[in-house]
Amino acid sequence: MLFRIIIVCLSIIFSNNTLNNVKDTYEDSLNNAINELLFDINKVPDFSLESSVGEVYNIRSLEGNVILLNFWATWCGPCRMEIPELNEVYEKYKSEGLIVLGVSISDTKKALLDFSKYYEVNYPLLHGSPADIEKILIDYGNIYSVPVSILIDRKGQIIQKYPGAILKSYDRYDGWYTHLNTKIQEALADQ
Repeated sequence: MLFRIIIVCLSIIFSNNTLNNVKDTYEDSLNNAINELLFDINKVPDFSLESSVGEVYNIRSLEGNVILLNFWATWCGPCRMEIPELNEVYEKYKSEGLIVLGVSISDTKKALLDFSKYYEVNYPLLHGSPADIEKILIDYGNIYSVPVSILIDRKGQIIQKYPGAILKSYDRYDGWYTHLNTKIQEALADQ
């Protein structure tokens, strides 16, 4: 009889330890899964697009750099007007880790190459299929007009969204040009 009581007690103790171990393992697995899902929740949506000269740019592979995404089109007047300012910003900060990418919302590779013959653009011009571009525009906040620029930090998180053209001559009205330069400097300083 005593032997049975000892066996029952041992089995209860063993089953409680096993249940606790299973519970701990389950909680660890659940925490790991949640951490994996949340790891990049604040990062910009991933995409890859080809440049007008045939290079492929993947936004996630550029992490570690500060990125200015400029959504634009060759037919857009304000987009054309801001190219000199974007060239200037790019040339000023590229040695410190700034990458400017012009994402055309509607142009083909040929249209971008033709455009580049008449307009000096010092940063990569990207293009994609209408479906790819539409997905990117939706993923980046339902962009429905151009130009729109998005500044992204070294960790791949959005710092600021700039609707409209970023022009020095408009800076006294909207302050975007000065604000952009300040935010770029801050992001580049944040290692």
